[in-house]
Amino acid sequence: MSAELSRRAGHYAAAVAECLLEADLPVTGIQSCGPWRDTDGEYLDVEAGISFTQAFQDLHGGGDCGLHWAGTSGWCLYTADKEDRYLSGVRWPGAGLLPEPRLVAAFVDAFRLDPAGSGSSEQPYYRQEGQDFPMLLDSLALYLPAQPCLFEEPQIRFADLHRRVYENRVRRALVSGASDRLTHLYLRQGELTALLHMLEYAESSNPSALNRLLAADLGARAGRPPEAAETHKGAFQEANHRRQEA
Repeated sequence: MSAELSRRAGHYAAAVAECLLEADLPVTGIQSCGPWRDTDGEYLDVEAGISFTQAFQDLHGGGDCGLHWAGTSGWCLYTADKEDRYLSGVRWPGAGLLPEPRLVAAFVDAFRLDPAGSGSSEQPYYRQEGQDFPMLLDSLALYLPAQPCLFEEPQIRFADLHRRVYENRVRRALVSGASDRLTHLYLRQGELTALLHMLEYAESSNPSALNRLLAADLGARAGRPPEAAETHKGAFQEANHRRQEA
C-alpha cells in the first residue's frame, strides 16, 4: 500500500504541477513518498512535493523554497532565507486536504504578490496520521492519468508534461506576428557563443527541432543589421510552419 500511496500522491502532484506550468510558473520537478519511519523510528505519513527553479527561490529568500503536500494537512508553500536552510516561513492555503490543482496555483500566485498576506502560518489537520489509508487511496484516484499505460509512473508523466509545456512556450515566443518589434539587446560575442553552446548541449541531451531552429536563427542573425535580421526571422517562421504541417 505504501508504494501505491506514493504513486497516487505523485500523480496528484503532477496534476498540480500542470496547472502551475500553465500559469507560467518555473516548476522543475515533483516528488512523493509513501508512509515510512525515519532513522529515529518516528512514523511519517504520505507526502509529495513540487520544486521550482533557483531563480524563483532567490526571489523568495534565497534558500530552499517549494510546495509540500502532507497527507494530514494538505499543501503548504515553504521558504527559507540564505542563512537558514530550515523552514523560516510556511504558508498554508487552508483549502482542504486535496484541493483542486487550480486552487493551489491560485494560492501560489497570491503568495508571489503578498507572501505574508496569503494563506495562514497555522498548520491545519484534516486527517489523523497513519489512519484511513484506503479512503485516501480512493480520493487520490481522481488524479491518476487518463492513459495509465503511457504514464504509469508520475515522474514519466511530469517529464512529458514539462517538455511539452516548454516547447509550446518557445514556439509561441518564436512564431510571432510581423508586428513583433525587434529588440536592441547587445550581447558580447562570448555571451552569444555561450548561448549557442548551451543550445547545442540541450540538443545533444534532448533532441528538439526547436533547439535546432533557434540555434540556426541566432547563428545566422549574429552581426546582421536589423533589416536582414527581420528577413531571416520570416524564414524561420516559414520553416517552423512547414515542420508543423509535416
